[in-house]
Amino acid sequence: MSAPQYAEKAPASSSSSATHPHHGAEEAVTLNVDPNTLTVADLYDKEKFDLETMDNKLVFQLLQCGPEGLTQAEAEARIHK
Repeated sequence: MSAPQYAEKAPASSSSSATHPHHGAEEAVTLNVDPNTLTVADLYDKEKFDLETMDNKLVFQLLQCGPEGLTQAEAEARIHK
């Protein structure tokens, strides 16, 4: 059984790849799920989301935070949900 498709890659913009064919041709990665509908159990289910092998940008999208983490106010708001 294969894992569900949780992300898709969009082609890099033609302007950046035209000037640097191998540099700056980073593909945009987008999520195919609404992070607001996910449960903690979903995130721990490696069949659905293998956070260890996912692109960091996708992990931050899933967790709805950035590399710096949450502010105290954001953390408190999540606790009270």
